[in-house]
Amino acid sequence: MDTTFSDVVKKVMTHYPLKVKNIYLLSFKGKKAVWSIQTDMGEWIMKKVPFDETHIDFMLHAITYLKNNGVNTPGVLKTSSGEGYVKLNGEYFVVFETVYGRSPEYNNDGDLALMLKGMAAFHKASRGIESPNGFYPSYLLTKWKSDLQTRMERLKAWKEQRQQVKNKNEFDRVFLANVDTFLQQAQAALTTLNQPYFEQWVKETEKTKTLCHQDFAAGNLVVGKDGKLYVYDMDSLTVDLPVRDMRKILNKVMKKDANWNLPMMLKMMKFYQQVNPLTKEQYLILAADIQFPHLFYGQVSKYYENREDQWTVDKHIVRLKDMISTELSKNAVLKSFLARLDEVVKRGS
Repeated sequence: MDTTFSDVVKKVMTHYPLKVKNIYLLSFKGKKAVWSIQTDMGEWIMKKVPFDETHIDFMLHAITYLKNNGVNTPGVLKTSSGEGYVKLNGEYFVVFETVYGRSPEYNNDGDLALMLKGMAAFHKASRGIESPNGFYPSYLLTKWKSDLQTRMERLKAWKEQRQQVKNKNEFDRVFLANVDTFLQQAQAALTTLNQPYFEQWVKETEKTKTLCHQDFAAGNLVVGKDGKLYVYDMDSLTVDLPVRDMRKILNKVMKKDANWNLPMMLKMMKFYQQVNPLTKEQYLILAADIQFPHLFYGQVSKYYENREDQWTVDKHIVRLKDMISTELSKNAVLKSFLARLDEVVKRGS
């Protein structure tokens, strides 16, 4: 590995009561990096995190809070002087326990149950958390309407821009052929958020607090050798309705086949409901968030904002068509899901 990295890691590790034997770079993404550190006390994982002390303090507090409430997540190794991180040359490093196991699979019912029950347990365990310094690195709870409104306005702006372009490419044509359908879905989602039960849930959550992980997905989960689910990567915690994590994992699972699947959705929500029961009205909020065309928006913004500049136009077009197929298949499934809500809600009673 790069000697400069090696030197940095060695310097950081001098702050810990361990003897380093080997260092392996596992991933490097500019502001973020992850290393495996082999020591006289076993293997540890070091992360370079892209944020400052106040954010780290909240993350460390949240990890302890969640662990104390039964969530399995790697603990943080303290430095010789009792700190939870090391600052070196303006960069911040945190050392975590290593968890050995395997990645869970969405198409395995046992794993799916572990993931959805684990997510529900995570949301439940986070309730009541307060920031140790009054600072929340992310507080998306109160930004729902404004964020979705902004995304809808961006879709409208891209529509107007691309309509004016003389030499439209295939991406433009596919986008313009579908954008009105998705603008209608976006508007319908926002209309549901005007219901009083949405504001009521937000107000309740402002008092009780719930954390969303924001990427509670197979890539950040491990089924340990003890058969338990372990959650890691707590970089993006936000105070929000549990719906954010629920919608994200549903979208992740459904886009694998580019098709929404009612039996799969019912199964996933019943697993969740067993551990952290939601009301019918709260599931209507989930349905509204799913109805918003997040996948379509995400793919369009990647292309028009050049966020994946290594991708070919063809790759963007294939992805866009997949996302459109997934998005178009969800309306019928959502209707059927809402018609069977009693069946889901009963699971938590």
